[in-house]
Amino acid sequence: MAGRNRVIPVESIKNRKSPGTKLHRSNSLSSTLSLSPTELNEAIMGMLTVGKRLEPCKRVCIGNPITTAGQRKQLAKMLTVVLFPLAVLTAITAVDFSNSLSMYMNTAEVMMRIEFGVELGDFLMALQNERDMSSLYLSRIGSDTKSDLLQAYPQTDEALDKLSSWPVSSSNKLKEFQSREWYINFINRHRYELDSTNTSVTAEINFYSNHIDIFIRWMYEAVSELNTGLIWKTLVGYQELIISSEYIGRERGYGIYYYSVGSFRDRSHYILFIESQDTARAHFESARMYSETASDIYQKNLDTNNETLQEINKLRNEIKINSSLVQEGSTSAAKWWFSNMSIYRDVMRNTQRLLTSKINRLLEQNAAIDMTNMIIAAAIFLGIILVSPTITFSVYKLTSNIQKYSLQIARKTKALNKEKKQSEAILFQMLPKSVAQHLKENNTVNAEQFQECTILQSDMVGFTKLSSNSSPLQVTEMLNILFSCFDNRINLYDVYKVETVGDGYLVVSGVPRRNHHRHASEIATLSLDLLHHVTRLELPQFPGEKFKIRVGCHSGND
Repeated sequence: MAGRNRVIPVESIKNRKSPGTKLHRSNSLSSTLSLSPTELNEAIMGMLTVGKRLEPCKRVCIGNPITTAGQRKQLAKMLTVVLFPLAVLTAITAVDFSNSLSMYMNTAEVMMRIEFGVELGDFLMALQNERDMSSLYLSRIGSDTKSDLLQAYPQTDEALDKLSSWPVSSSNKLKEFQSREWYINFINRHRYELDSTNTSVTAEINFYSNHIDIFIRWMYEAVSELNTGLIWKTLVGYQELIISSEYIGRERGYGIYYYSVGSFRDRSHYILFIESQDTARAHFESARMYSETASDIYQKNLDTNNETLQEINKLRNEIKINSSLVQEGSTSAAKWWFSNMSIYRDVMRNTQRLLTSKINRLLEQNAAIDMTNMIIAAAIFLGIILVSPTITFSVYKLTSNIQKYSLQIARKTKALNKEKKQSEAILFQMLPKSVAQHLKENNTVNAEQFQECTILQSDMVGFTKLSSNSSPLQVTEMLNILFSCFDNRINLYDVYKVETVGDGYLVVSGVPRRNHHRHASEIATLSLDLLHHVTRLELPQFPGEKFKIRVGCHSGND
């Protein structure tokens, strides 16, 4: 456990003193330099009084400011205290921004679908007109009714072309509704076959009404899928107005049949007329209930067409009576009914348009609020991003300053060990290891006499000529390659390198460490080794040419 609280000096284990090294303690600088790493650790821990045993809880919470782990623990705790609230605030801001962005995109989607709903409403109105003209033509086939019908076709096609997209869901399995092109082909084929199929008025009204129902169902689904927030009531009123307008169109179609033929010859036609009228009224009342604006707009438009409403009520009462007496149909009466009901339906359509404008204004207000919220959230988020590095850096610097006094002694020890390592390196380069070791230990080094030794001296063949043809850097590189090879090889033998002068290399065996009579064999073997390995070296400035050396050896005794 005590080892965990130790400061590890910069000096690595490989630089520790050998077990046989003798150390002397003193108060002088020279004696401090001779302290072992373990002793330096103990001295530092003693001076800072952080080596005491701590309780487990305190050990976890406090941390040792001297050790690396303790410093990291302190820094982590300081950063956690400051950055945790910033992280929470960032998360809250990000969630708020995400919600605002989602609401803004949803509002934009609602606005887009409402605008498309206006286009779709124009198309449905044209389709209703075509349905009414078709039912009029089937009720009283003639050139005038045929002309009215042919004029309705281009209006429907034009409204269909103006649709910015195809509204029917891909889940609809009917082939004719898979795309705009398929639908155009299908409706044209129906138009061309109208005279040859002998279809009834009821079937014709149902044909167009079923198509209109599919488009209205898409509008229901499109708005229902969106989160409309506080304006959902207004949107429901908007949808109810669309449905009410469609059933008014159906009522107009059955009324055309009534006036064209003279009466409802089939009870089912009469029931369909009454159901269309009642359904239109029910949906309109629902629209007024969900949206006061729709009610106000309708009343205001209706007041300007009060005479038309009175005429419509009169005509409705005539149809409801449905006299059993056989009456002759009248195209002019059917057109009069159509024109009055068209005015009434236009009032509904105008109410729908004005309600659409109000919905768009509400959506624009919501979009502006959402955009403001996004800007505020983005500003806060950006502020946090900009401030966080400054806060983090400030906390880091503050923690570093707090730890500075605790680390001061360790830093000085590190510098001391570095200087010690450099001085030892220089000392070992200048003197034999045994002599340098004596000087390190403050021992006196006396002159010695050696009875016998062997000396090796070598130089390069043609060094003067090679140098004259080479630049100073090339000469240096050439000698570096040669002497690096020599230094690597002499490490394998019991020899000592005395010096290098120019291209000369002087090595001795038996000095300063006596090896009895082995010095001659060591030098001889080294000579052969050097001659062998030099043949593998190539002169860098003269590709293809090898190094050549001369080697001389001498053994002697006193």
